[in-house]
Amino acid sequence: MKKIGQFYREKILSLPENLRIKRVIPINPNKIKIEKDLFGWKIIMDNEIIECNSEEEARYIQVFTDIGMDEIFVPKDLEYLKQILPELEELKRKTEEIIEMNLDGIRDPRIRAKVRYEVYLEITK
Repeated sequence: MKKIGQFYREKILSLPENLRIKRVIPINPNKIKIEKDLFGWKIIMDNEIIECNSEEEARYIQVFTDIGMDEIFVPKDLEYLKQILPELEELKRKTEEIIEMNLDGIRDPRIRAKVRYEVYLEITK
């Protein structure tokens, strides 16, 4: 199975700089919600709002927020983003399944969160 870090290097970091934009996102928000309003899409995280150009961009950012990244590049081309997003979301889903399987016996939420963070830190290298 491809790691999220490998996906990110191949699909995002390999893009020319003029075809991607750097976004800074909050670390470990308690609650993440994607909403559409009159002005477009946005991600609401605790007390912060991140404006997005599309639902796909919001979902893309949410994946990386969920795994603890605080600085990412987002493809500018919406069609390209739509093309790669399903693969990214599937990688995250499979990774979550594997992590949950291995955390099954750990009941302390702090330890579970720390292990999850450490695993994602390792696989995003």
